[in-house]
Amino acid sequence: MSTVTTSTPPGVRLRTYRSLDEFSPDSWEIPGATMPTGMAHRFLRPAEESGINDLNHYYLMADSPEGKALGRANVYSVRFDLATTDRKLTPPWRAAIKQWFPDYMAFRIMECGLLTQVSDPLALRSEADLERVLPAVAGQMMKLAQADGSEFLLIRDIDTTHYQRYLDLLGPLGFRPVLGFSNVRIDIRWSSLSEALAAQTSRHRTRLTAALRFRERFGIEVEELDEYAEYAGVLAQLWRNVMAGAKDYQRENLNPEFFASCSRHLRGRSKLFLFRHQGIPVAYMLNTWDAGEDYVLLEWGIDRTFEHYRQANLYRAVMLLSLQDAIRLGKRRVNMGITNYFTKLHLPGARVLPTLYFLRHRTDPVHTTTLARLMLHNIQRPQLPQDMSEEFSRWEERIRLDQDSLPTHDIFRKIDRQHKYTGLKLGGVYGFYPQFTGPQQSTIHSAELGEIVLMGTNSYLGLATHPKVVAASVAAARRYGTGCSGSPLLNGTLDLHTQLEERLAAFVGKPAAVLCSTGYQTNLAAISALCEAGDLIVMDALNHRSLFDAARLSGADFTVYRHNDMEHLEQVLRRTTGRRRMLVVDSVFSMQGTVAHLAVLSDLADRHGCRVYLDESHALGVLGPEGRGAAAAADVSARMDLVMGTFSKSFASIGGFVAGDQAVIDYIRHNGAGHVFSASLPPAAVAATQAALEVSLCEPDRRARVLAAAQYMSTGLARLGYQAEFHGTPIVPVILGSPALAHAGYLRLMQAGVYVNPVAPPAVPEERSGFRTSYLADHRQADLDRALREFAKLAQDLRPERTST
Repeated sequence: MSTVTTSTPPGVRLRTYRSLDEFSPDSWEIPGATMPTGMAHRFLRPAEESGINDLNHYYLMADSPEGKALGRANVYSVRFDLATTDRKLTPPWRAAIKQWFPDYMAFRIMECGLLTQVSDPLALRSEADLERVLPAVAGQMMKLAQADGSEFLLIRDIDTTHYQRYLDLLGPLGFRPVLGFSNVRIDIRWSSLSEALAAQTSRHRTRLTAALRFRERFGIEVEELDEYAEYAGVLAQLWRNVMAGAKDYQRENLNPEFFASCSRHLRGRSKLFLFRHQGIPVAYMLNTWDAGEDYVLLEWGIDRTFEHYRQANLYRAVMLLSLQDAIRLGKRRVNMGITNYFTKLHLPGARVLPTLYFLRHRTDPVHTTTLARLMLHNIQRPQLPQDMSEEFSRWEERIRLDQDSLPTHDIFRKIDRQHKYTGLKLGGVYGFYPQFTGPQQSTIHSAELGEIVLMGTNSYLGLATHPKVVAASVAAARRYGTGCSGSPLLNGTLDLHTQLEERLAAFVGKPAAVLCSTGYQTNLAAISALCEAGDLIVMDALNHRSLFDAARLSGADFTVYRHNDMEHLEQVLRRTTGRRRMLVVDSVFSMQGTVAHLAVLSDLADRHGCRVYLDESHALGVLGPEGRGAAAAADVSARMDLVMGTFSKSFASIGGFVAGDQAVIDYIRHNGAGHVFSASLPPAAVAATQAALEVSLCEPDRRARVLAAAQYMSTGLARLGYQAEFHGTPIVPVILGSPALAHAGYLRLMQAGVYVNPVAPPAVPEERSGFRTSYLADHRQADLDRALREFAKLAQDLRPERTST
């Protein structure tokens, strides 16, 4: 049934039909106008009759109130999997994510354009009618999307010459531009194929003509057919061979009915080049044309198991045969579509041209911007000659600017431009800020998921629920109240603070220590106080983010050496001789669990006259004699100029400290802005830290238990095929290699009752994306085994030998 709608701007009567059977071919035509090849009634038939891709079809006719045809639009809704455009997501990774979350990055999209061709999205009586027709079509697409359940609207394959007009019309309607898949076109300027080949260089001509000698070289015959319905099944199978090997995007899903329908309706307007070897079809190219100037390469298929598949290069051969046919028919252009750019660019006169899309989410502007950014980032760009590459670069930058909803002078524009976490939300795998309803023990409670095995915590010694630690915290709150309401420099220092500073200084073997309200703040306060413009900070490439931020805040120069690469560090120190330098390093690296080579590092620092600042956040309480840290384990504590630590790991609280010589600590105490201008730690946190430190000394078995748990899990995960590294610390990374897989796998494990931390850039390099697992002294064996069982269920999808394919 057709529906009639009145749309804005006024003066347009828009009719919508669900099937080509509801109107005559004559009523679809626009008198006096040339219909784009794919928009002709006969060319729309095969897609509808064959039912490919489960399309919902809509045919829009825009007329004047007097009944004069103004424009026609082919609209359809299709389910599109944007994950297929992600170049960094291998097919096994994608299959794993889809198995867990079938709707990941898959959307129903209402499209205006053609599924099987690259063509103008609208047929118009004249270009002047665009201002009336396009807003009417876009408005009707909104209504259809609402009824259809489509999440996005997409107007596709717009020529760059029309871009600004489309932007002016669609921008106010909430659409954002996207640089779409690139089209390859040949503008014909020769009278024969021989003339076209003669214009090529000798070497290029030899390569091309060699492809045409498939009969002499391989015994392959080619047949040109106007009717080919009898081969419909063979064509569909050969096409599926091509689709199975495609890695660039989700393609149309052609079936035998499609080819049979093409043969019926495109008689005299299509040609099949069918290649046979020993009588058996091994490849084909199906081309179409109409009354206009375009010749369109529609579909290609081949048998990849054919013995001469690679040597014969039939794809190049049929491209040349198609060019020859287009010249014979007197066509002006050959449109070759959006794949196999490398081969096409070797054809005479071939150029890769940008095509433009406009899209919007039906209801959510944030989703609109996110998908526009993702498509601009994900859609594969071919390797191009310099002149074409420069054109694409210009378009990419223009599109990027036009996607912005905020002007260049607005400081919030960076917010509009990011799409990392909004992309996770759009894809349905956003899992940050999970809410728990109980303490962190061997398991943790979730209101929705129940008891979850906790494999992502920094409470290494399990002291956050220890009765003595809890009792000390409660007693301090009752005696001192909940806060100090001032900075340490003025009214914020309690006897509790001083006692803890003295106790921590003695614990790490230094004369003095000073507290800050968080570990992050401690690094910022200390390093920015000690370093200034003209100084040089030397850092391990995998240091914690707080150390890098501290270096930036200080105004000093900083340089990095490769992770734990002492030879590289020595090179850096040697070439910077004579500068005021401080070597800043983590003792245990938070994402990798690796331990710094502190003995070698100390020797290098002594030899080159460099001060050392050591962040022991993940080592204190766990490593070394009595848990005094990695420096103590390496017997180099005295050689560390400054030792920093946090209370939010082993010491079951919050806050941080830095310890060193009395004069240095006094300097930080009076010049470290993060200490001077921030409120003091609350009494309950200070008392909890003090109690946790004492318990850790009285219960040394906790250190052995947490390391035993980490080693047990590393061994078990490795036995299942995972890359799970144990470096003698409570941190065991599980390397997957894909940020998307890490986020999706994290959610899948949590749904199964296991909590891990997903890690991805910028926390780690992309190739080390995966899970950060970490353990407690209180982990129960049954819970660890339960976690291993869940990892075993996912091993086929997650382990590296599969996902790196």
